[in-house]
Amino acid sequence: MKHLFLAVALLAAPAHAQSAASVQAPGGYAPMQAPCVRQSDSSCVPISPTAPLPTTQGPLGAAISTPLAGSVTASAVTPTSGAASFAGGTATIGPMVPQLGRDIGLKLWSADNAVFSCQIRDSIDGGVTKLPLTIFDIAIGGPYSAPVNSAITSETIAGTQVYLLCSVTAGTLSYVVAQ
Repeated sequence: MKHLFLAVALLAAPAHAQSAASVQAPGGYAPMQAPCVRQSDSSCVPISPTAPLPTTQGPLGAAISTPLAGSVTASAVTPTSGAASFAGGTATIGPMVPQLGRDIGLKLWSADNAVFSCQIRDSIDGGVTKLPLTIFDIAIGGPYSAPVNSAITSETIAGTQVYLLCSVTAGTLSYVVAQ
């Protein structure tokens, strides 16, 4: 009978309501956690529409790598940005040292319908060996023989240098390799 009385007493006791300002951990032993935004006075306020998580919106700032830009004909390369050389009918444009983790874009175009073939290559030995860009042995760095305006790759290996190799048989090809 004693147990029955205790059970009835517990059920009959009014429950204590918790308000938003008095939320407590159940049983006093479970830690409560909630994300918050640190304020200038070192206080922390819960994330809400009036106190959102701090994020950065908009485009990335300018890359720190020097872009490669210029033009190529059947007999010469004329860089306007970055280095380039011409030998044996092929322009070797670069190197560009890419900023890690950013896309490398390629633009190839011609106002006079140039006939050309270009490839993006990279090197990890200072340009001695220029490797083709591949994913699972499928070429992604060319050869390109028509206008291009695309992100080609994103470099993640420190010390890599990027090159553009182009041969032009007719007309003038304009190029940009940049991040």
